[in-house]
Amino acid sequence: MYVKRDIEKVVLSHLNSANDQFVLLSGARQTGKTSILENIKTDKEKLIINLWDESENTKLIKSAATFEQFELFLSSAYGFRPDNSKILIIDEAQAGDHLGKFIMQMHRVWKNQRVIFSGSILSRLFRDNIPMPTGRVVEFVLRPLNFVEFLRFRNKENYFDLIPEDISKPFQKEIHDLFMGEYELFLSIGGLPGIVQAYQNKSDHLILFESLANNFYRDADRFLNDDGSERVGTVQYGSLLEHCMKTIGRHVAFPTTNSSILSTDSPAYRTILPKLLEALRSWHLVYTLEYETKQNTTKKGYSSKKYLFDTGLMNFLLTRGMPATLGNGNETSAQLFENIICQELVSYAGSTRAVTSFKTNNKVESELDFVVRTGRSIIPVEVKSGEKITEKSLFQMTEFLKTNGLKKGFVVYNGTVKIKKINDLEIVFVPPYVLSRIVV
Repeated sequence: MYVKRDIEKVVLSHLNSANDQFVLLSGARQTGKTSILENIKTDKEKLIINLWDESENTKLIKSAATFEQFELFLSSAYGFRPDNSKILIIDEAQAGDHLGKFIMQMHRVWKNQRVIFSGSILSRLFRDNIPMPTGRVVEFVLRPLNFVEFLRFRNKENYFDLIPEDISKPFQKEIHDLFMGEYELFLSIGGLPGIVQAYQNKSDHLILFESLANNFYRDADRFLNDDGSERVGTVQYGSLLEHCMKTIGRHVAFPTTNSSILSTDSPAYRTILPKLLEALRSWHLVYTLEYETKQNTTKKGYSSKKYLFDTGLMNFLLTRGMPATLGNGNETSAQLFENIICQELVSYAGSTRAVTSFKTNNKVESELDFVVRTGRSIIPVEVKSGEKITEKSLFQMTEFLKTNGLKKGFVVYNGTVKIKKINDLEIVFVPPYVLSRIVV
C-alpha cells in the first residue's frame, strides 16, 4: 500500500521548475524513498536504476571508471540519452559510491537533464577528496511519517475534520481521547511505513525493528572501515553504533556530551566515537539540536541535545517495543514523548537546522525544549508529559519570549487546550496531535 507523502510536493515543485540542480533524496533506511520514486506522478517517464540490484546492467554501471564509460553503459544497457525526455533516477546510489566524482561533469554536460540520486548513505558519494558539488545539487531528506501522514496511512486523516480551525477552542473529551489513543500508538510504533503497515496487517512488527537495527549495525561495520571490509583489527563498529544509539535514547531530554555517550577511558573515545557520531548525523539516524543562549558564561561547556530519528525504533531499543502510555509518570514514556515531538517538529519545519533549544546561559540546568523557526515565525515549544505544570517550570519559556520580543509560546502536553497568562505573555497548552496546526 502506498500513501502520498508531504515531501512529494516539494520534490515535484523542484522538478517542474527552471532550476536544473540534481536532486539528492536522502533519509534513513525504511523511510520510504524507493516507494516515493516508484509512485510519484511526474510529467516525464522515469528510468529507475536500483544499484542494489545485482543484474548485469547494474554491475556495468557500478564498474564505470570514467564518465565516458558511465554514459556508454547507460546508453547500451538502458537506452538512456541525456535529452531530458526521461527523468533518470539512481536509487541506492551509495552502492556505486564512485559516482560522486561524475556529478559535476554530468551537470555540466547534460544540459537541463533531470536526475535524482537516492539512498540512505549518500554521504559516501562525497568522500576521498570528492567535494559536495555545491550549487549543482539540492538535498531533500525523507523522514519517518509525521502524525498527519500516520493517520493518512491508517486511513484516518479525516479525524482532523473534528478539530476546529481555531485550536484555542476547547475540544470534546471524546475527540481528545480518540486522538490520544492514536497518538500513543504513534508513540509506540513510530513512523516507518513498513513497520506501520506490518502493525496494521497484524504481523510481527518487532521482527522488522530487529532486522532494521541489525542492518544499521552492519552498515557501520561495512562502511566505516576504510577498506570496506567487515572488520578492521578488533574494532566492531556495529556494536559501538548500537551502544551509541541506545545511550542517546536513554539520554533524550538531557544535554549530551561525547563523554556521556562513551567513557573517556575507552580506546574508541577519541578515534572511533567522532566517526560514529558523524555517521549517525549524515545517515539521518540522530538529530542534534544546538543550544541558543541569552548569555554565554564560559568559553567551554557547550553540549547538545540528541534525538533518535524514529521514536518507534527508540521504543524498541529501550523497551523491546512495549506499548507507551502518557501521563503515567514513567521516565521512558516522558523521553519517548519529547523524542516524538522533536521528530514531528523537524518534519513540519523541514530541517533540523530550523529547530534548536534555549537556555538563559549554558550553566543552568533548565531549558526551553525547542525553538522552531519557519519563514518569519519563531515558535517556542515546551514539552511536558504530565498535566500538572507550574509557572516556575516555564521560566525558560518566559525568558525566551521576553528576550525575543514575543508574546506567545506553546506547551505540548497530554491534556486538552487551555491558555495561561503570565503578565503580558500568553502560554497556550495544546495536545500533541495539533502540532501541524502550530508549525506553519
